[in-house]
Amino acid sequence: MNLVRLDRRGLLGGLVGVGTAIVGAGLAGPELGFMPFNVLLVLAIAVTGLALGSNAAIWAYVAGSIVVVAEAVALDGAVSFSDGVRMAALLLGSPVVVYLVYRAEANQHMADAALAFSHEARLLADAEQERLEMARGALDAALTDAERERARLEEVAEAIPEPLIVYDDEPRGTYGNRAALRLFGRSFVERPLDEWGRATEPRDEKGIPLPRDEWPQVRAQREAFRRRLTLRIPMSGRDVIADAEGTPIPGGGAVLLLRDIGKEEDERRRLSRFASFVAHELRNPLAVAKARTELAQRDPSLSSRAAGHGWRALEAVDAAIGILERLELYSRADTGNIEARRELFEVAPALGAAIERLRARGSERALRIDIPDGLAVLGDRHLSEQAITNLLTNADRYSTPGRPIHIEVRDGDRVTLRVRDEGPGIADDVAQRLFHDRVAAGKGLGLGLYLVRATMEAMGGSVHLEEKTPAAVFALRWPRARASAPDR
Repeated sequence: MNLVRLDRRGLLGGLVGVGTAIVGAGLAGPELGFMPFNVLLVLAIAVTGLALGSNAAIWAYVAGSIVVVAEAVALDGAVSFSDGVRMAALLLGSPVVVYLVYRAEANQHMADAALAFSHEARLLADAEQERLEMARGALDAALTDAERERARLEEVAEAIPEPLIVYDDEPRGTYGNRAALRLFGRSFVERPLDEWGRATEPRDEKGIPLPRDEWPQVRAQREAFRRRLTLRIPMSGRDVIADAEGTPIPGGGAVLLLRDIGKEEDERRRLSRFASFVAHELRNPLAVAKARTELAQRDPSLSSRAAGHGWRALEAVDAAIGILERLELYSRADTGNIEARRELFEVAPALGAAIERLRARGSERALRIDIPDGLAVLGDRHLSEQAITNLLTNADRYSTPGRPIHIEVRDGDRVTLRVRDEGPGIADDVAQRLFHDRVAAGKGLGLGLYLVRATMEAMGGSVHLEEKTPAAVFALRWPRARASAPDR
C-alpha cells in the first residue's frame, strides 16, 4: 500500500490541517494564548482520517503542524512551558492518531481480502463440487454402459452353441455359458486349476497327457491357439474330443471356446444321410421334367417366346440337377464311398466342359488360358470336370470385379492345372482347414473345396493351395497317362 501520496484526498487533508491551525490561532487570540486550541488540530486530523483515510490524515498532520510551528515562532518566544508541552503532544500524539487510522484501514483491507478469499474459495468449492457431480454422473453413465455391454456380451455368449468359458489371470473361471455348463458342469468355472486337471485329465488327440503349461486355459493366457484335445467329463466320466480355441484378453485373462467333435460328427452323418435322401428323391422328378421340356421344345408350332421360356426352364432344371449331383457326391465323400474311374482322357476337353458350365451359370469373366495340346492324364473325366468347375466358380466368386482368371496346365511327373484368381487372398486360419472342413466365407455352402479334395483323392490325384496371398493359387494334379493304363 502506498502510504503517503499527494492525490486529491491528500490535498484535501492538507487544506483541512492548514485551515484548522489558522482557525485555532484566530480563536485563541494573543491575549488568551494559542496553545490550548491545539486540540482542534488533533480532532481535525482524527476526523479527516476517519472520513478520507490515513493518507489524508498524514497530510493534514504535516500541513497543520507546519502552520502551528510557524505561528508559535511568530509569537516571539512568548510560548509558555505548558504551551510547549501541548505543542509536543500535538506533534507526537497526532502520529498515533494517524497510525490508528492506518491500522484500521489495514484491518479493513485484510477483512476485505479475507472476505474476497472466502468468496473465491466458496466459488472454487462450488466448482469442485460441480466437477465431482459431473464426474460422478459420467462414472454412473460409464457403469451403466459397461453393465449394458456386459449383458449384451453375455446374451451373445449364451446364444453360442459351443461351450465358452472366460478366465481371469490366475487362471480362474469367471463365466461359462449354458453350453459349457451343460457339457462340463461347473468344473471349468469353480474348480481350482489342479483339481480341474485331475478331474478332466486333458490329453492330446492321441491320448498323451498334456503338461500343465499346455492346458488350454493356461496356454490361452500366453497366445492365441487352436488344437484338438481329449477331455473327460467329470459328471459322466466319458471322454470327448474337442477343438479348443483360446484367445488372450488384454490386461490378463483368456477366453476359451470348445467344439465337441463327436457332436459335429453326428451332425455330419445326419446331414450326409439327408443329402443322399434328397438327391435320390428329387433326381427322377427332375429328369422327367427335363425330358418333357425337351420334347415340348421340338413342337414346330411352339412360339419363339414360349421356346425361350422352355430353354430357360431347361437351364434351371440342369442347375437343380447339378446341385443334386453335388449333394450326392458330398454324401458319398463323407462316407468314403466315392466311385472313381481311372481312364485316359485329355485335359483340354475337360477344361472346356468346365468353362461351359461356368458360362452356363452366368459368368462373363475373362479367362487367360495356357495349355499345351494333346496332354492326357489318368483319372475320372466327369469328376475332374466337376473339380475344375469348382475351382473356376470359386475364382469367379471371389476375384475383384473386372479382373480375369488365369489358368495354366503344365506337364511333368504329374500333370498340374493351376487356377489363379485376383482376389483378396486367403487368411492363414482358413487355409489350414480349407480342404478338411466345410468352410464358407459368406458365399456358397462351403462344400466345393471339400468335394474337390475327396474326388481328386478318389481318382489318385490331389489338390493343393500353392499360394494364399496376394492372390489364391489352387493346383489340381493327376497321374500322367502312360502308353497303357488300367480301366479301373
